Amino acid sequence: MFYTSRVCWGCAEAGPPVEQTPWFNGWGFNLPRGQSLLDKWNLVPEGIDILMTHGPPLGFRDWVPKELQRVGCVELLNTVQKRVRPKLHAFGGIHEGYGIMTDGFTTFVNSSTCTVSFQPTNPPIVFDLPNPSSS
Repeated sequence: MFYTSRVCWGCAEAGPPVEQTPWFNGWGFNLPRGQSLLDKWNLVPEGIDILMTHGPPLGFRDWVPKELQRVGCVELLNTVQKRVRPKLHAFGGIHEGYGIMTDGFTTFVNSSTCTVSFQPTNPPIVFDLPNPSSS
């Protein structure tokens, strides 16, 4: 698995061409939590400004009320907070978690268009990043 990365308007961004997420109901591209997922997240390059994934890291816009639990990926959380540290992490796989949070460094955006009932009614989220060349 290789991560795609590019520089767009001065911001380095990266995302997996094929998403890896914790196992869920036998859906495609899922892996067991633990080392299998960590091995994939270790392929995310350092020094990026924007990370795009399908699912969220643990604790950030990942609460599923029906299950009464957080369903984000702890391996992704450690990758984002301890190694990669992007300015923006965008995802949308947990429809109930639509919205924005921050840990003080990274802004986490769950931009799921659909609601939990798969209705495309959530409005788009627009996020402005400062221009790195003018900082």
